[in-house]
Amino acid sequence: MDKHYKALIKMYLGASFQPKFPGTEMELWPGKAEIRMDVDSSYHHAAGSMHGYVYFRMLDEVCYFAAMTFEKEFYYVTRSFNIDFTRPFKEGKIIARSEEITRNGTDIIVTGSLYDENGKVLAKGKGVFAKSRINLSSDIGYRLDQ
Repeated sequence: MDKHYKALIKMYLGASFQPKFPGTEMELWPGKAEIRMDVDSSYHHAAGSMHGYVYFRMLDEVCYFAAMTFEKEFYYVTRSFNIDFTRPFKEGKIIARSEEITRNGTDIIVTGSLYDENGKVLAKGKGVFAKSRINLSSDIGYRLDQ
């Protein structure tokens, strides 16, 4: 696997919030990303289905990291993100996949979908990601040497 992709995955899995999402897995390819996670009732809202923050998290991150496969110098940030929710989800494995990626000046625009383990679409999203002034470095968990 490409060293850049390994460094991005380690940065992602090493984020301080990741312990709240045990078992999350990520794979990267040029311009593509996939994130998988198991969902149980601890991710539910009061009505008993997966909360919208999980939909957002998975779609934003899969689109973000697809964009980052092309960037080796600067950290990007989410400028905007839109989600269309398709169906509720209760328990099992969810899979987020990036789909289409384009550039608009310095912004990177990525679409993605969230699926259940049977391939049913749970939501679709589109993010616009902007280059920041933050360098990809060990200060933010990006390490090419490991």
